[in-house]
Amino acid sequence: MFKFNVSLIYLIIILLQPAYALITVIAGDKQVTKIGTDSEDVVFKVIDEQGNPNTEETVKFQLTNPFGNTVVLKGLTAYRAEPDDNGEVKTRLQSPEVTGNYIVIAKLETDANQVANAVVIVSSLDSEKPTDIVDKPIVDTESPIKLSLVSGNQQIVKAGFDSEDIAFEVVDEQGNPVTGEPVDFQLQDSTGNVTTQQNLTVYEFQSDDKGQVKTRLQNTGDIGNYIVVAKLRKYIVQSANANVVVTAGLVDIFKLVTGNNQTIATGETSANISFQLIDVFNNNIPEEVVTFQVIAPDGSMIDNGITTASSDINGIVITRLEPVSIKGNYTIKATAGDKTVQATIQVVMAIPILPSLGFGTTFDAQAEFIDSNDIFYGGIAVNDGDFSQETILNAGDYIVVKGFIHVAEKNIGNKADIILVASYELLSGEELFFMVGNGQNIQLWNGDLSTLIAYETVTSLEKTHLVSIYEGKLNDIGIWKVYFGYRLEDGTIVFNGNQSINCAVEE
Repeated sequence: MFKFNVSLIYLIIILLQPAYALITVIAGDKQVTKIGTDSEDVVFKVIDEQGNPNTEETVKFQLTNPFGNTVVLKGLTAYRAEPDDNGEVKTRLQSPEVTGNYIVIAKLETDANQVANAVVIVSSLDSEKPTDIVDKPIVDTESPIKLSLVSGNQQIVKAGFDSEDIAFEVVDEQGNPVTGEPVDFQLQDSTGNVTTQQNLTVYEFQSDDKGQVKTRLQNTGDIGNYIVVAKLRKYIVQSANANVVVTAGLVDIFKLVTGNNQTIATGETSANISFQLIDVFNNNIPEEVVTFQVIAPDGSMIDNGITTASSDINGIVITRLEPVSIKGNYTIKATAGDKTVQATIQVVMAIPILPSLGFGTTFDAQAEFIDSNDIFYGGIAVNDGDFSQETILNAGDYIVVKGFIHVAEKNIGNKADIILVASYELLSGEELFFMVGNGQNIQLWNGDLSTLIAYETVTSLEKTHLVSIYEGKLNDIGIWKVYFGYRLEDGTIVFNGNQSINCAVEE
């Protein structure tokens, strides 16, 4: 009876490829381990062209979990190893938390085409052992024909699609094709269940004139690792296996999860804005590339740093709005394939820490006092110092003057003119009033409310409004008082009449 010579097989393989090293799995393949428990060692061996142990190569490991996702950071006790004196490297599946089939992949660091795989089956029961589908294919030296896998192994298929053909070959002892030989197929799904009636396009077949039989994994929405097993009907110990990994399908749902309708200040980074991708079978879609666009308040596209990102194992992809200097509503548009989702971020003017000026003073159109619920804040910062409501400074000092209005609820959303008035008391005791228009247009003011010019016009008052009053040097010696507020379309004026922003300028 013909006997296989392992060294001869290795030599033939080496001669058929240019690589100077070969990696194979020698132990731990198709072992069964209990959930939460480390597997036994999965052992691979690296040999050189003469079949001798190769101790110079570095081997890198990867892990594919039962959901079809590749794990490269956790799950194995080792992800990189140097061969020992026997050319062997080892790793283990570490405390798996999900039942199903795991694939341990070993690759040579210098030649990624040199790959060997091992399947570890995680069970929820101590004594559970799947049917002979998980047994290592046995070569029956007494049978006159042999069965082997030809093509279709280690396919990656999206949920909802058929795999490519998985082909097996039946040959006689001389290697010649055997025609008309019955072959039965079985399928172990991602949960370890064995089926003989569904999910494969063919469950029995007679070998063709090339000695081949073929089947396919059929349209399924259950992601994970599948094992397709072919067995000779007459010689059931003759079997061969193929692995097919089903990953999440095409994007069906693309939704905004968190981060919409944030309000941030200019110069701040938004909180994370997250989106999720889900296929038609309700599987989360990992490693899907999403592109982002940022639309400014004026409708123009801006470069905001983050343009693309890939979804994680939960189908989540995250972006954020980087700091901007212009206030308004920004739109974050996310696109995956032909689906687009967007989020809105409101950017308001950054608010410095300002002293309280108390409640505002309100005049109606007839210049009569009425109650006000507006709250005012404001101050002067000298030479980059803190803001103060009252201060003494030297002529030529650099100052920043800012005011802030917490607008009364009833006035939010109304159109308004922002007004700005300053009084200047000379050393002689004379007091002058100035009103400031758009672009720092400064004019003397006679005190008539009806003649006040607008510092700026706001089409819709927001809950808070920051007024940048002045920035620069102040050289006029004397006492300055600053008043600011807003005027509604009906003539109502609200301003900081209870407490002004004050400064004395000295030589």
